[in-house]
Amino acid sequence: MRSPFAVRLEHSVPAVRSGVTSSGGRVLAWRRLLQPSTAVVVAAFLLATVPALDALSDPDVWWHLRTGRWIADNHTVLGHEIFTYTASGASWTPHEWLAEVAYAGLDAAGGVFLLALTMAAVTLSALGATALRARDRGAGPFAVAAAVLLGAKAAQPVLGTRVQMITVALVAWSLLLAERHLDRGGRRIWLLPPLVVFWANLHSGFVAGLGLLGLLVLVEAVRVRLRVTGAAPGRRVGQLALAVAIAAVAGLVNPAGPGIYTYFAYFATSGRFLHDIGIAEWQRPDLLSPDMLTIDLLLLSLPVLLRLGGRIDLRDAVLGGVALLGFLVAVRNLSLLVVVALPAWAAAVQGACVRLQSTAARAPRVTHRSSTAVALPVLAAGIVGLSVGVARAGSDASDAGIARQYPACAAAVIARSPQPVRLFAPYFFGGYLIDRLWPAATVFAYGDRDPAARSVFDSYFRIAGGALDPPSALRLLDATQTTAVLTQDGALSRSLDGAAGWRYVTSDIGLHLYVRGDADWARGAAC
Repeated sequence: MRSPFAVRLEHSVPAVRSGVTSSGGRVLAWRRLLQPSTAVVVAAFLLATVPALDALSDPDVWWHLRTGRWIADNHTVLGHEIFTYTASGASWTPHEWLAEVAYAGLDAAGGVFLLALTMAAVTLSALGATALRARDRGAGPFAVAAAVLLGAKAAQPVLGTRVQMITVALVAWSLLLAERHLDRGGRRIWLLPPLVVFWANLHSGFVAGLGLLGLLVLVEAVRVRLRVTGAAPGRRVGQLALAVAIAAVAGLVNPAGPGIYTYFAYFATSGRFLHDIGIAEWQRPDLLSPDMLTIDLLLLSLPVLLRLGGRIDLRDAVLGGVALLGFLVAVRNLSLLVVVALPAWAAAVQGACVRLQSTAARAPRVTHRSSTAVALPVLAAGIVGLSVGVARAGSDASDAGIARQYPACAAAVIARSPQPVRLFAPYFFGGYLIDRLWPAATVFAYGDRDPAARSVFDSYFRIAGGALDPPSALRLLDATQTTAVLTQDGALSRSLDGAAGWRYVTSDIGLHLYVRGDADWARGAAC
């Protein structure tokens, strides 16, 4: 008869071998991490942090911070314009109020650096969902790693602290949720309506997400109707359609109610105006520019991969085509194109590699020692890349880093004014100046908050260009009772140099500050 100790020992041996014990589990985890297939994916995500981590490239971050603090301080959602003197009191749709409150909270806790880290994590989350979708299509770890790296680099021009990255991440996760429901069934699809309630208060881009999900339902319904091999069961398609419909109703739970849909439609159809006034992210992409080379590579390589043995199904073809059209309309849609189309690209890479690697069976076996020798440098490269990206973002988000890119000194001079300031400044810097100066100062223009912004921007461009023909720049400054101007060298600065009643005060990062009338408060100011 065996002793109880012997029985316990016998049962413990396989547990240790299988990694069930805590120490064995740690060993098993390390061994998996040191496999090249795992290490390359981990390193890809570490390196993807570098393009994803950008603290200051989006000037709108300052508007979001100021608005979020106002909402938190006043315990109500802001529904009218308060930051510009040309459209004060005009109504506007608070389509991202919850994100702005979160921005303000992160800034209070750790400054712009913490905000940048958080939004980089949101971007990596989007890439994570995209990687899972690629894996569901049969992509192996090396194809997934390549997709993550190229996708992050391709989307870099529109990454950073932009609120729309929340929409990009939620589009990626909702597509994963929907596709897995079609392929596997289950009850998780009913998480979609509560997700959309949250999403609708973070960013109005949830409407685009619902549109993509609706398109997915339509495509799958066609596949079912045509009895295409691999089509989802009709019952699952119906469940997904019902979940999307309920989610669309759930999207009404926001301060704007149904107005959130009309707001999105307004901006979706106002691309020409936003393009004309020069907002960078609403420009059509220049596919020959250096910033677009990676997305060019992804797009041009797909037909080659399909020719070499890769495959793409109807779902991916339709969704990817719609996302591509959106990107060709405005560069801001680049990140959406990446998360929608990248899984199909990764699957095509895998299919092409499988076909080409006919000699894989004769390849030398990789030993644990040799695999470790490969994995360690790969992981080290990822860690070094992450460290460089974090250090760069920390430097940019410091007071000195911000002062290198924004007129911090000029803002400090303006803050000395004993009277409220009506400040004309370059549009790019408007948000920063409001964040630093409001309510002591308001600015000339911020288009997103005023649906009738065209007339404001017409005047803005005439002033910024130093127009001499009627209505001249100086006349418009008089008509709007502007009391300070921050401008670069050009026709406007030359007009102000010779204009009665205006006085040059100081210069900061290539911008010159002028004030109207009595400016004794600015005496001795210098940057």
